[in-house]
Amino acid sequence: MKLPPKDQMIIGVQPIRELLRLHPQRILRVYTGEHKQSELLNSLVKHNIPITFVKKDQLTKMAGTESHQMLLAQITPRDYFTVQRYLERAKTPSLLLIMDQIFDPQNFGAILRCAECFGASAVLWSKNRGTELTPTAAKASSGASELLPLIRISNLATAVDQLKTEGFEIVAAQMTDQAESSYDFTFAPKTALIMGSEGEGIQPLLQKKACRSIFIPMAGHIRSLNVAQATAVLLALWNRGPR
Repeated sequence: MKLPPKDQMIIGVQPIRELLRLHPQRILRVYTGEHKQSELLNSLVKHNIPITFVKKDQLTKMAGTESHQMLLAQITPRDYFTVQRYLERAKTPSLLLIMDQIFDPQNFGAILRCAECFGASAVLWSKNRGTELTPTAAKASSGASELLPLIRISNLATAVDQLKTEGFEIVAAQMTDQAESSYDFTFAPKTALIMGSEGEGIQPLLQKKACRSIFIPMAGHIRSLNVAQATAVLLALWNRGPR
């Protein structure tokens, strides 16, 4: 069996259910090892989506993980935005989330979920400095990977320059002497928020291009949050306003 490309597969009950609810035409075929009837399988049949029954180990091989919940969908290729296309459609207020050096698929997916839940206008990342949108990442996003405008490019620095030219304020999530507390921070109407990995952080070139820096004050003994948790906090504060 010829396997679909990794970025044309989603796994798990919730991501497939959400895509079926919102964009059923994007589901080309579903592979499952589950033979008993279920609400989801019945819905797939009603939408005339082909279902192929395979063994569990074959599903695991296709997905590259055992967390597929016995369901894998082959989908149409994602429609990745360019920065220019995004700018042509961007409204005010808007927050564009930039991910730098996020290599963990679980974090990647969790960040996408946060972005969709809190109303980010799009998510941008470099295909050269981070993970791909794998089935694991798509599952962790709980369907957000199929709902958000996604901008997958080569050079983040060039994209940041383009955003600044179009009036976006570039904000880096990092602890520096000039960083402002998230509790006192007022977001610009058009903001691009850069989140870096826990290990690597934000690359120095992007740090220099940032207009401002923001940090989340810690009150406990543990001095940092997981990057997906930090993203959720900052996006929630942005979503609350004022701006």
